[in-house]
Amino acid sequence: MRIAAAVAALLSLSLPVAEGAWAAPRKAAKPAAAEARHVSLAAAAANGDMEAQYQLAVAYRDGGHGLKADAQAALVWFMLAGAEGHAAAAAEAAKAFEAGKGVKRDLNAAGNWWYKAGTLGDAQARKRWIDLFIEGEVHAVGSRDGIAWLAESAQAGDLRAMMALADVLERGQGVAPDSAAAEGWYRQAALLYGDVEARFRLGRLLLARPAMWRKPAEEDWNAKDTERKNRPFGAVWYPVKPPNAEEAGAVQLRPGINEGERWLRSAARRGHAEAQYLLGSAKVAGMELPMDMVEGVAWLEAAALQGHAEALFALGDLATKGQGFYAKDPVRAYVMYDLAAAQGEDNAKAARDAVAKGMNPRQTARARQLVQELRDLAGL
Repeated sequence: MRIAAAVAALLSLSLPVAEGAWAAPRKAAKPAAAEARHVSLAAAAANGDMEAQYQLAVAYRDGGHGLKADAQAALVWFMLAGAEGHAAAAAEAAKAFEAGKGVKRDLNAAGNWWYKAGTLGDAQARKRWIDLFIEGEVHAVGSRDGIAWLAESAQAGDLRAMMALADVLERGQGVAPDSAAAEGWYRQAALLYGDVEARFRLGRLLLARPAMWRKPAEEDWNAKDTERKNRPFGAVWYPVKPPNAEEAGAVQLRPGINEGERWLRSAARRGHAEAQYLLGSAKVAGMELPMDMVEGVAWLEAAALQGHAEALFALGDLATKGQGFYAKDPVRAYVMYDLAAAQGEDNAKAARDAVAKGMNPRQTARARQLVQELRDLAGL
């Protein structure tokens, strides 16, 4: 039966259907004698005619053709018609899930049906799907159609779409990860709109770029094409060590660290706690950026002032070891660990208790006093 095939199509979409909803259309198969129109409509719908399914759904929704309004039955027929390729029916199913008519409200399911309607050519459905996806109500970007819609909106200058598209490309959600493309969209958002989150994400991406090879002796920085003799201008990066690396004086470098630090610093100065933490951690560790304990601790403290749990924990570790401070400071470490634990940081409570074991009564009393004062100051 065609209805059975439609049911299978719905199940393949993994969309929830209200319990007992399938029984409703069968009840419509016995209309009053005066409703000959409904008889033929129901017969056509049962035979898989998607337009008839849509019209029957409208009748159930509005109480037409002598039928009593039944939102649950209407949704079933809208979903059947939508799964068969009826754009308006898919949009109506989306509206029902979004409004909770005939089914429990489910914005993710609504988004899936908006997506379906969008793929069937409904431009307004595409816009609604984009809004729900950007707001985080839709769990997956779908196929390349979703990527294309986000890209179209981003190219039109929508900052939210730029950020959402860059995030999808960075994490590889629905498509293969593409750090270069993600970097490009974050850069646009940062340059065109000065978006602080874009500055942070761009800096993070650049800082994470893997090391590559260059052959400085063979690079040509002459701006005139004719004098360069068709050689590329400026730095040429090699993802793997070139065969003649030793003879050419090749060096391995991190291509993104300088620019990455600039963008991170830009976001950190504007109060972005995660940028402050990442910049401070990199400076303290001296791996991704040149070590600078004084600056690193300062950025960690800036993030900690905003309640950043990892920054608080990192400061506790540094105070315990006496790194970045004049000497080991168990009181400071206790306070930082305690505040980190209050922010939900894993292992912070155990670290605090371990520090407390080596403290004398005076230090313990002072640490607890500071914790209470800070909590009172924060209104906790």
